[in-house]
Amino acid sequence: MFQQSFIIDREPIFIIEMGILLIYAIIMLIRKVKFKRFVLNLAFGFYIAVIIAICFFPMASIEGLYIPNSFVPFKSTIECISNFIRNDALHDFIPVVGNFVMLMPLGVFYSIYVKNFKLRFLYVLLFSVSIETMQFVIGLIIGCNYRSTDIDDVILNTAGGIIGILLFSLLKKMYFKLKKA
Repeated sequence: MFQQSFIIDREPIFIIEMGILLIYAIIMLIRKVKFKRFVLNLAFGFYIAVIIAICFFPMASIEGLYIPNSFVPFKSTIECISNFIRNDALHDFIPVVGNFVMLMPLGVFYSIYVKNFKLRFLYVLLFSVSIETMQFVIGLIIGCNYRSTDIDDVILNTAGGIIGILLFSLLKKMYFKLKKA
């Protein structure tokens, strides 16, 4: 069976996303959205656009390309950290830090948009699981495992999002204490 190879780069997708965000900004201006909400919504939209560009692109279907999935908790994280320690290679540690930090802003945004404290945690988890699930499904659809589906990504993303929620809550409490003083 002959498989057609293709690559969809990140840059054109990001340009399309920015066009959509511009249209959204115009709609908000027409609807006279308050300035704070306008800026917050654009920041959130930009953040989601970056997440999509990073997590799904470049998308490639190349014969013979196969990136293994990992469903064993902490396996790939331990491998990355071990390689970093043994080889003093920063590039082995970047995925661990990147996955941890990636959803911290989402935790902050959810803290602003979602009033129910418990739902914020659930939404961060569901967002992280959705990313990994979509990467897996896209790989099945294009017939090429172009991204690994990794349980460690879900764990690290969710932990980062939870830290974002907790940091926002702590800073908010500190802000109101200082404001009362």
